[in-house]
Amino acid sequence: MGEIAGQTQADDLFLIQIRLFRLAQSKWNLDEERCSTIFNKYKIYDYIETCYEFFHVQGDEANLSDIENYLKNNGAEL
Repeated sequence: MGEIAGQTQADDLFLIQIRLFRLAQSKWNLDEERCSTIFNKYKIYDYIETCYEFFHVQGDEANLSDIENYLKNNGAEL
């Protein structure tokens, strides 16, 4: 309902990654460069791809919460 979905799984994955990056940036109060550093250092884009089947049926807030737990378990400080 009003939500944009990709035509293919690759498109949908890309849209999820972008939405979660922007949500993380906003929630963690980080500029684009710092958020990108965290996502790249901890391979969050790969993690999102690995969890795609789970993430594409959940809301972004729940997915970001999962990512936060993943980061904390890997020693990241947010």
